[in-house]
Amino acid sequence: MNRTKCLEYYLDSKEYGSKEIQESIEKTKKEFLNRNVYVDISLNDFGMYIITFYFENRNTIFNKIKIYFKKKNKDKLLLQEKNNNYSRS
Repeated sequence: MNRTKCLEYYLDSKEYGSKEIQESIEKTKKEFLNRNVYVDISLNDFGMYIITFYFENRNTIFNKIKIYFKKKNKDKLLLQEKNNNYSRS
């Protein structure tokens, strides 16, 4: 299943203009440089801009394998540390 993560900002249309909204979008994109970001802007009935950032999911087979091996190595290190603590007692 391909899931996308999202982040939403709510800005009042009476206080913020298009320039401030564009600056906010660029600032958020700079925080997530290594991600593909898609932006959706809408205006709701209450006069609030809703800025939604969609991030592509990175759950590829390669990343799942990499995470599996990292977890496996971490478990080994924890077991070794636990054994060292018992041997010192």
